[in-house]
Amino acid sequence: MALFTYTFVNKVDRKGRVSVPASFRNELARQSFNGVAVYPSIDGSRSLTGCEEDVLRQWSDNYRADDPFDTDTTEKRRKLFSAVQRLPLDPDGRVLLPSELLAHAGITTHAAFVGMGHEFQIWDPATYDADKNPEDGQSAAPEGDR
Repeated sequence: MALFTYTFVNKVDRKGRVSVPASFRNELARQSFNGVAVYPSIDGSRSLTGCEEDVLRQWSDNYRADDPFDTDTTEKRRKLFSAVQRLPLDPDGRVLLPSELLAHAGITTHAAFVGMGHEFQIWDPATYDADKNPEDGQSAAPEGDR
């Protein structure tokens, strides 16, 4: 399973393409799908969550083990899997973030990739700074990882 660590800030181009940090790409390269699964974060933040496809398969297997008649489980499964988008990496290591995901996270010119172990989040850097350091407003991450 992948292990995503550290925080990187990369530029987003006019089309919504952004380079996935090299260390994240190295982790993703171990799976059969050459890309990343991304969805609006379920923690209520204005961010996106990314993970490898194997994590989704594990969650699906866990749900399968639950009671199929449990309406809470069905609702959780529907909310999660209906929001996931599988984004392929292009030859330059970039993904195209769809406009609805960019809008959800308020991402315009730069994206902060925040490692969280088996997942990572993608934030607008200013929003991430404000969330991370609500009192002092310090900058959260160095820029660039090409």
